[in-house]
Amino acid sequence: MEQFDTTFGKLRRPAFDQVPAAHRHRLMDVDYVRVPGKQSGVLYVTRHGWACLDSILPRAWFVDDRFKKVGRALAGATGAVYRVPVDHRARSDFALVVKFSRAAQDIQVTILDHGAHLDALEHQRIEAASFLSPFEEFANLVKLRTAAGWTIPTKQPLAIYSPPTRYADWQLGRHPHLCSRMSRALLASQADVPEERRITYDWERLYILLYRWIDGVDAEVAAQTGLITKDTMIALGQEARERMRALGWMVCDHKPRHVIIRPTRGGHAPLRRRGRIPWGLIDYELLVPV
Repeated sequence: MEQFDTTFGKLRRPAFDQVPAAHRHRLMDVDYVRVPGKQSGVLYVTRHGWACLDSILPRAWFVDDRFKKVGRALAGATGAVYRVPVDHRARSDFALVVKFSRAAQDIQVTILDHGAHLDALEHQRIEAASFLSPFEEFANLVKLRTAAGWTIPTKQPLAIYSPPTRYADWQLGRHPHLCSRMSRALLASQADVPEERRITYDWERLYILLYRWIDGVDAEVAAQTGLITKDTMIALGQEARERMRALGWMVCDHKPRHVIIRPTRGGHAPLRRRGRIPWGLIDYELLVPV
């Protein structure tokens, strides 16, 4: 089992801003602490993740494929995405979303209603769409969270883990020209950083994104189970698209499964506030500015 020294040789773990400078990095405008593993894996932890570090270390969810054995694959996800309950010192219901990045792999975007509800700029973004690189996905989500405040609940970005195992190109299905573009973008965000301290992608390895789970039911499942009507599902999806667009963002493969709502305590109706159904956004690998 890979070990991580989260005290950096000290007696106790430092606060996020007190971590030695050599281990602190700003990548695409997001701050991380880089924690190297004893077997050459590496964990990039955000400020949110540092506050629950013991719950996101690989021993809690990755070792012995715990994400499969203890967790469950999320229904409807088109990639490898799992919900994994983990121990937390204060919350018994704490869980992670473990998402394997599909950066630089083939993509096929399904557009609802053949794109009839989209404007020209949205069509352009979809035509040029590719899965975001790991740090870009976190960066775009952080920017959306900043723009939206509490009006659009999202999962907290906690950490990015790159395990030490290496793979051949054909095993990961990544396209070299996309890898190169993503690598250039990451390096460009570190232009003022000495070359020896710059972070680069290792495209022979996996990248796994960790988010904090948020409770709820996606709009498609809610419609299938009778929690809401199909018309309400469509309306929620349109409301989400319009709200995102007003903030300057869109999800290229926007669909009801990306919109999450909460049922009331009895589970027979959707939670409402001031007469409307509040919703959150739960998928970010195609989250782009418009």
